[in-house]
Amino acid sequence: MSNATRPLSPAAAAAQARRSSLATILAHKARCQVLPPLHDADVAAMLAAFVERGGKVTQCPTACVLPVQNGTGLALA
Repeated sequence: MSNATRPLSPAAAAAQARRSSLATILAHKARCQVLPPLHDADVAAMLAAFVERGGKVTQCPTACVLPVQNGTGLALA
């Protein structure tokens, strides 16, 4: 017998990816929960360092830049 592993089915690969992602998310959450809260001076220093490295602060557009016309409310007319 060879040492090669059998490839996973698409469903098994998707399930493995979900478990891996969930484990990564939970580990990140656990690490963040033990951090002390940020103070205004800390945030100002991080923002200054970001801008110094060439970063730009932008404002994202709102989620709906056009009216949503999906038929909601037509029954009330």
